[in-house]
Amino acid sequence: MKLTVDTTIQRNNDTLTSDIDGEKVMMSVKHGEYYGLGQTGSFIWDNISDPINIGYLVELILEKFKVEKEQCLKDILPFLNDLVEKGLVIATK
Repeated sequence: MKLTVDTTIQRNNDTLTSDIDGEKVMMSVKHGEYYGLGQTGSFIWDNISDPINIGYLVELILEKFKVEKEQCLKDILPFLNDLVEKGLVIATK
């Protein structure tokens, strides 16, 4: 599935998550792998506990961080796609 601003996403509750110094460390139970998220990734993770439209998520990011909308989309769509492919995030249209 190609993610767009109209895609709805939410985190997969099967993912174990811990907060270490304000950043997230996650473990995929299914894959047995660990993942670390920086400041922006942790902010995204905190905001996708419930289903959220990617377009709305972008607006939240723009309010929190100094970034242009086009750059934000360019950065987060591949990131979110990677999380979906790893089964850490669920995407629906």
